[in-house]
Amino acid sequence: MGKTNRTKNSIINFVTGFGGYLITVFLHFFVRTVFIHTLGKEYLGINGLFTNILSMLSLAELGIGAAIVYRLYKPLAEKDAQRVRVLVKFYRLAYRCIGFAILILGLLFIPFLPVLIKDYESLSTLGINAVLLFLLFLSNTVSSYLFLAYRSTVVVADQKRYIVDLVNNSMQIARTILQIIVLYLFRNFIIYTLVAVVSSIAASIINGIIAKKKYPLYFQPEESSLSKTEIKEMLQDCGALFVYKVNAVVVKASDNLVLSAFIGLAAVGLYSNYLLIYRTCRTLINKVFVAFRASMGDLFATENLESKYRFFRIANFLSAFLFGTAGVGVAVCANEVVETWLGSGYVLAQPVPILIAIELFFAGIVVCLGQVRGVSGVFRQAWYRPLLGIIVNIVVSVVLVQFWGISGVIIGTITSYVLTNFLIEPALIYKYAFNNVRPLSEYYKANLMYLLVCAAVATTDLFICSHVFVGHGWFSVIVHVLITGLSVPSAFLVLFWKTEECRYLVNSALRIFRKVFHKYLAKRG
Repeated sequence: MGKTNRTKNSIINFVTGFGGYLITVFLHFFVRTVFIHTLGKEYLGINGLFTNILSMLSLAELGIGAAIVYRLYKPLAEKDAQRVRVLVKFYRLAYRCIGFAILILGLLFIPFLPVLIKDYESLSTLGINAVLLFLLFLSNTVSSYLFLAYRSTVVVADQKRYIVDLVNNSMQIARTILQIIVLYLFRNFIIYTLVAVVSSIAASIINGIIAKKKYPLYFQPEESSLSKTEIKEMLQDCGALFVYKVNAVVVKASDNLVLSAFIGLAAVGLYSNYLLIYRTCRTLINKVFVAFRASMGDLFATENLESKYRFFRIANFLSAFLFGTAGVGVAVCANEVVETWLGSGYVLAQPVPILIAIELFFAGIVVCLGQVRGVSGVFRQAWYRPLLGIIVNIVVSVVLVQFWGISGVIIGTITSYVLTNFLIEPALIYKYAFNNVRPLSEYYKANLMYLLVCAAVATTDLFICSHVFVGHGWFSVIVHVLITGLSVPSAFLVLFWKTEECRYLVNSALRIFRKVFHKYLAKRG
């Protein structure tokens, strides 16, 4: 596929995904507000806890999705329908097995709920049936594997993610509106959760129907199967991807588990509001990289080594720029947002927001490296890195939570990111994806410089927003968000303008703007 088509599809994917998610973000914050005022902190805590437990059970997916997508890029580009059908056949069987495995694991998990929830005995007095709620959360997770979800993988791998995003965002909007109505009318957490289950099943079915209609040749019955050698190679990749998946889930899911076990559900509820801000920023920025993932896969399958490495440098700069901007915003504005939104009783004192901001920056490094790893097939070579990250995160979090509470848990996550993602994984990516085409020291120097710039801007913005432009309410929040949202881009433009990465991104943005502007003028004319 040509560069023009790659760019066009990526832009469409980004606009659709980003725009739809922005709408759902506003609705999600609104439903969170209604949730807190109608049900309370304990319900918020158990909602966050069960979500994390089920995300850990989803590890049974074993990374099969990523392994299949990686193998779909080439046959889709070559229009090899028979090869796609063989992969889809394997994927369908695998996902059904995974769905039943998660169901069994989830049922076995129920007896351990009293151990994981410090306030378990008091839940009945609040009218919370923990077992029933857990079963609803479990059915929500299992449904994603049993109801045609595997079909949407073909759509995503073919650079048509915007189709899946349109369906998911539409269902998310409908779900949020219904949940708000349920909270106002019934104040019932069971019905609230049931709405989420039904909407997830509906989204999977609709995406499956659309995929089959758009790609009928790829979903016809297929007699051929993957060879034993191919299955062995895929399972080896899945084993490595499983460890990565464990790391990605445990690094965040363990936070709430540790807080629930050592402090209580109220702490989980308070932290979950900041976690919502963190995840909103991370997901919005991820939409940029997700939109370009299939195009990146096509580029890595067709372009030379220099082009691949150049693309990586640009992506890394963009990651530091976007996640750095978001991180400074969280450090400076998170407490003011929570206080204005929910009240002073829900505010967590510094350094919690600053630590979350640091974690967000390193999360950006994880995203960029993960994209390259996924499209270049560097799975097995670095399987031990995420395993080390899990051990470091859990040990440091469990030790420090007893001294510093929530801050200790976040420090555990940051430590895990630094020791594994920042220090180890880049060396593996440079070796296996880029054949050490450039010195690894370039990568470390660049990212340390980006981090120092963000730290300097954050320090300046904290002073300005605390002593110069001081205010209260949403107007003050908007002013402070604008200050942080402009200061980081300005600093990056001034300090890195002479670099190829900065100039490329600025010129690309200008080209896109000119095209959109000219089309607008043409329509007006």
